[in-house]
Amino acid sequence: MAGHEVERRALLTPVLLLLLAERRGHGYELVQRLGAFGWEEAESAHVYRLLRGMEKCGEVTSRWCASASGPARRVYAITPQGAMDLALWFVRLGELHSTLHLFLERYVQLEDVGGGDEPSDRSRHHSDHGDYIRRMRR
Repeated sequence: MAGHEVERRALLTPVLLLLLAERRGHGYELVQRLGAFGWEEAESAHVYRLLRGMEKCGEVTSRWCASASGPARRVYAITPQGAMDLALWFVRLGELHSTLHLFLERYVQLEDVGGGDEPSDRSRHHSDHGDYIRRMRR
């Protein structure tokens, strides 16, 4: 689907803020921790650019720390401004969650009644969604 990755990338900022609110970390560690949010193959260059931008905006700070196993690493920490922005993201994403939940419920209902497509079109478009729909019904 065109634009899907762009939409997911928009969530990187609040997820990075959340990870840093949980504990500070260096860039590569943060890339690894993004895996829990479905970014198993997050582009590290994009994450580093985003962290630098977040630092310029005052959401995070960084400092170089010596590493026992190699060169010094830039370790990032959330700032009070970043914590306030994270709280705003929580509100925005909570509102979006309600909208998405309604969308998903209505999509499941559409599947239940057969939707507007011809059956052959429906099966082609929705064949990959069967497992997800079954999970939604639980």
